Amino acid sequence: MGLDGRTVAIGLFAVVLAVVLGAVAASLAGAGAGALAALAGLVPPAVLAVAVELRQRNIARVKRRQEVLRRFAPPKPSGDREGQE
Repeated sequence: MGLDGRTVAIGLFAVVLAVVLGAVAASLAGAGAGALAALAGLVPPAVLAVAVELRQRNIARVKRRQEVLRRFAPPKPSGDREGQE
């Protein structure tokens, strides 16, 4: 099972967010830089946690769908071949 588009987008957003906040913190001096650096360290893991949760939810949904399809699948033909010699 591959990653879905939403999970990839959220993961990429977390990486971009970390880079942008880090760059802004590097350009500032003082307490503001410290606050942005802290955000750069705290926010992306939360965003990645959301991405992981979405992925797990999608995997569970696919497994439930496969189970329903298996349960309601038409019966397979048996090995008996009447009419054949």
